[in-house]
Amino acid sequence: MLIRLFRGVIRDGAEDRVLRMLYDEVLPPLKAHPAVLASTLAVPLEGGSPSEYLLETHWRRVHDLIAFAGSRWREPCVEPGEDECVVSVSARHYVGTGFAPRLTGGGGPVAKVVWLEGVEIDGPRLQVVWNGSAVHLPPREMMAMLALASSAGEPLGSAELAPRIWPGSALVGPDDVRRVIHRLRTLLRSMGVPLEIRNLHGRGYGLELPSER
Repeated sequence: MLIRLFRGVIRDGAEDRVLRMLYDEVLPPLKAHPAVLASTLAVPLEGGSPSEYLLETHWRRVHDLIAFAGSRWREPCVEPGEDECVVSVSARHYVGTGFAPRLTGGGGPVAKVVWLEGVEIDGPRLQVVWNGSAVHLPPREMMAMLALASSAGEPLGSAELAPRIWPGSALVGPDDVRRVIHRLRTLLRSMGVPLEIRNLHGRGYGLELPSER
């Protein structure tokens, strides 16, 4: 397994533009690539100017990255339009001996099933099933769903959720967790799932069951 750490330092005032480009144009093809085991975009917890970001990707083999990025794969490059927004970029590569579970789009199933008051949260099938209906969840959202369901009645903070959503990766923070929870909440509400995720000030996120309403 090859681990690639890409670091970019963003010019002051260009943070929103760069992060939007990364989320909309850079991450999707990585998450969809069959040779990418995991991909994570992270920003510092502390503020700063200019700010920076880290893009961590886990590839099955070095040859897979070469096929994706070309013969100059060791050299960091940026998307068109991004070059004017960054101060510098760098890339480091590491050979890993372990296995990074694929938790991005198209990843493998999560081996766990939880029942909550007639709602089945099926990790292996990436589905939430209730009353004859079902909604499919992406792998990261399912990891968050299972974590909240396993702690129903007790809120979980971002620091507790992050390692459950991104096992083995330290390059995540509260903003990453917040985005996953937002997408999960939107999916549940749009499909009428009788579970609600609440923001509990100073405590984290909690799952509200139908009987509690």
